Amino acid sequence: MKKAVVKIIVSLSLLASILMFAGCGATRVQNVKDESEANQIIDVLHEYGIDATTNPVGEGERRVYEIMVEGNSETRNAAVQLMQDHCLPKPEPPLVEGGTIINSIEKEKQQDYRRTKINIESQLRKLPGATCVEVNFVPPQERTLALNPYPSKASVLINYKTDAFSTNKDDIVALVTNSVPALQPENVAVVIAQKQLRPLPENKNYQITRIALIGGIGFATILTFVGIVYFLQRKRRDDEPEQIEDYADEQQDRESPLLENRYDFDEDDDDGLNLP
Repeated sequence: MKKAVVKIIVSLSLLASILMFAGCGATRVQNVKDESEANQIIDVLHEYGIDATTNPVGEGERRVYEIMVEGNSETRNAAVQLMQDHCLPKPEPPLVEGGTIINSIEKEKQQDYRRTKINIESQLRKLPGATCVEVNFVPPQERTLALNPYPSKASVLINYKTDAFSTNKDDIVALVTNSVPALQPENVAVVIAQKQLRPLPENKNYQITRIALIGGIGFATILTFVGIVYFLQRKRRDDEPEQIEDYADEQQDRESPLLENRYDFDEDDDDGLNLP
């Protein structure tokens, strides 16, 4: 019986561990090439309580940052939805076609443009209530390419989830113009709009797992208590015959000297009667 109780307790412990980790594990939900953009995604996911990490893969130009999310399918779906609502990640620029030299120069320009864009959006996303941030700008045309080069221009779209947005447009324009060379405030268009985030999917699997886990632990606790009580009672019943036997031996030891003394006393009396 004791072995059976132990087997049941061990089985329930294993079942509780399986339920705890069922459906869990790190899963890749996105790849990005820029580390700062990966950090933005991680910050957004952490803000909503999702356990996410970055995993660098590859070297050089092939290096990417995997966004890994811990949890079940509902958690991963919530992470994807949050990235979409926060306009993350940004689409990769189109491939540059041309010779080796032209390709290298244009690619470097694209990388500079993308880095500047991500840095501006990262700063604007830190504003209270900001969610989706889109920044596009046109660098000024070089004077060597045109008689009347066009100036630098920029457009900014900010969605916010709060009832009001505390940052005014002038502050946003100042932030953007200080980040883009030769950009004048009058050439920056800013649009601010309220847009609530979509409700995150309910984590039903997590709730079911949690209920099952709590129930399993409770059941295992009850069985453990019953097993301990049974063991103590069994031990007590096993000890009772030994205690009774020890008590009988003790009583017999106590009575033996009395009987011997009585016998000696009788002999003494007989000797006294036979005296001449």
